[in-house]
Amino acid sequence: MAETDTADGLAGFMLRLRAKGVMDTKVMKALETASHANFLPVTYFGQAWQDASFPISCGQTMTSPDVTAQMVNLLMLEPSSSVLEIGTGSGFQAAVLASLCKKVHSVDRYQTLVDMASDKLKRLGMNNVVFSKADGNALPKSTGLYDRIIADVAYPEMPRHLLDIMTSGGIVVTAIGEPNKEQTLVRLIKIGSRFEREDMFKVRFGGFEEGYARSI
Repeated sequence: MAETDTADGLAGFMLRLRAKGVMDTKVMKALETASHANFLPVTYFGQAWQDASFPISCGQTMTSPDVTAQMVNLLMLEPSSSVLEIGTGSGFQAAVLASLCKKVHSVDRYQTLVDMASDKLKRLGMNNVVFSKADGNALPKSTGLYDRIIADVAYPEMPRHLLDIMTSGGIVVTAIGEPNKEQTLVRLIKIGSRFEREDMFKVRFGGFEEGYARSI
């Protein structure tokens, strides 16, 4: 694919983000640095910056770069932030987060996805991300508290269990609703022992799956 095609796709992507309210230049720079094409199957390289989802290994789907950008933007990251990513997927979102905060802990139920993402980020020289095969609902307390949590899954109701692993004033960005139907992307801010909820826009994610895959 020609270099100019990639540049045109990126320019169109950035224009779409501005129209969707993503104005933070640091977020835009992180998206460009990570480069969506680095994480796509070769077949889809020419569609790297399209507002579309793509199939990846283990029967999973890669969230569109537009939604990833909006979710990361909603986290309101600080350079000192410690972030938990539930659902490693392709590793693209982890790469974006790595450019914006102090450390990232990314978990997935599939060892294959964890290994592939880890290899890609090492090749990109991003060393502030720890990848783990784990159940995102059963993390050990030894992992410490997180300032931000981002989950590309749909919870059927408010994920109040996440309160226990968050710092005061911490932010969660995820979807709430029935799996594989229209859901609401929300930003949850920890206030004392509860979440303050902000509804953002509609998405369609898979539901959260407990446990982890035994063989892949």
